[in-house]
Amino acid sequence: MNEKNLNRLMNFTVIFFIFAVMFSLNYLMPLHRDDYDYSMIWKTGEHINSFADVFDSTWRHYFLHGGRFFSVFCLNLFLWLGKIPFDIANAALFVALAVLIYFHARRKLKIDGEFGILATTGILAWLSFPHFGEVAVWKSGSTVYLWSAVPAAIFLLPYNLELARTWKFSQGKIFAVAMFFLGIIAGCSVENLGVTVTILTAAISFYSYRKRSIKFWMPAGAFGSLIGLIILLAAPGNFVRYDVQGSGKGIFSHIGNQFAGNGEMILYLLPAILILVCAFSLLKISAARKRKITFAVTEFIFPRSSIIFLAVAIIFSISYFNDSFITSAIKNFFINSIFPNFEVSTKFLERFDNFMMKSEEMIIYLLIIFAIYLPLRNSLGLVGTAQKRFSLNVNFSDVTNLFPQIRYSLFLFALAIFNNFVMIFAPTFPARATFSSVAMILVGTIAILRLPIIRKKLSEGSPGVILKFGALLLGSFTIISALTITYELRQENDLRIAEIEKAVEENREVIKFPPIELKNRALRHVFFVDFDNGVTKDGLREFYGLKDIEVEK
Repeated sequence: MNEKNLNRLMNFTVIFFIFAVMFSLNYLMPLHRDDYDYSMIWKTGEHINSFADVFDSTWRHYFLHGGRFFSVFCLNLFLWLGKIPFDIANAALFVALAVLIYFHARRKLKIDGEFGILATTGILAWLSFPHFGEVAVWKSGSTVYLWSAVPAAIFLLPYNLELARTWKFSQGKIFAVAMFFLGIIAGCSVENLGVTVTILTAAISFYSYRKRSIKFWMPAGAFGSLIGLIILLAAPGNFVRYDVQGSGKGIFSHIGNQFAGNGEMILYLLPAILILVCAFSLLKISAARKRKITFAVTEFIFPRSSIIFLAVAIIFSISYFNDSFITSAIKNFFINSIFPNFEVSTKFLERFDNFMMKSEEMIIYLLIIFAIYLPLRNSLGLVGTAQKRFSLNVNFSDVTNLFPQIRYSLFLFALAIFNNFVMIFAPTFPARATFSSVAMILVGTIAILRLPIIRKKLSEGSPGVILKFGALLLGSFTIISALTITYELRQENDLRIAEIEKAVEENREVIKFPPIELKNRALRHVFFVDFDNGVTKDGLREFYGLKDIEVEK
């Protein structure tokens, strides 16, 4: 097999693996929470049974709840078509997003010869999107964030490639009309992404006009995006929802939301950030050598701390897959030894238990990350006092002058910050709303990792072995955890749904369940809450015509 065909086979293997993982997760994930509400014509209690019902429900939702017209239409449509078509489409769209991130980073419509970079894009996308289960697997969440990001990324691609002068697009009216309607979909995505896309395309159009290189499709797309944004923001349902969610919240609450949302985003981006730290240090070394500044690379010594981190991570992993006995012991110690003379509410115990479960997942994750990062840094010689003195002699401008390509990445990082800042006007800013910002940061990250000097240094020798081992370790732990947990939750959910359907046949109006004991969520790659949650309970109750669903405490 020649090299070209081998590269094609490897690219296909990477894409197929990403799709297989995502389809498996989607297939195992049951309908959940808002999925039941959106399976009915909005706020009528009637099931969606036709294409006309899809439009009717979307229209009612626009006036009663929010302006995300395209996302809600897709959600209603695929919930009507059935779970399997939805599972296939959802997995395919995640693959599409990974490929689009790669295209934007490469600034070319080519995928050949870089299967390692494509695989890196896939693993970083898997690890970096906050609350992954909510935004890329759960149906109601994925149609809001994933299904909005993909058409927006497609819409922005011609602008990106035109600026990079790597593709010639048609100047005909048909392409302009297509960009106009695609712009409407991109502008009518989610609030922060819609604003960012509209401003960005308008700015690119104006810049091209000043450079006398503007194409008719550019302002057409920007105008379509503006119309989509107006449709999104002017929805009567937005004001209904804001009255509920924004009541009593002042400016300090909005500022606090920024710290919380951005902080959680950074935590999930930690692998990408640490790789960028190493990459930038390598670029500084190259810039220094250009200025005849020598840098003595220290001998590689595998850090003992990494062995300790991995050993502790293994112990916690054993606990994690065996009822989390470590966190349970810590929890019992606090309850029995620290709070024995205090009355502890059931709600407090639930929150404390939930916190301990999430802590165990995050401890394993952080231990593995730093167990990889420390030997990677050592293998690149980026340690010691000599390296610190060397860093002081190389300016940031030295690096950008030698590698002007990274200015594109820096622009994307700044754009991501702006995209998050737009959410200051929203009543809430959950970490999942950083989805599009993370995609921008990943584009910038992959663009830097594609630089020949970075690819060579990070793919060969000890650094290459360490990074491949680390990707395998992090990927295996999170993928196996997510699939195992989702499988167990699916089994529990299927038993409950069977019991609900039996109760409906027997004309029972109230049904009770024991609580679901499994609380592990694999770094939020699994999203599932018990049936006593108000959203889940109300949707299920209305969908099946029950009076009440209770979870015994």
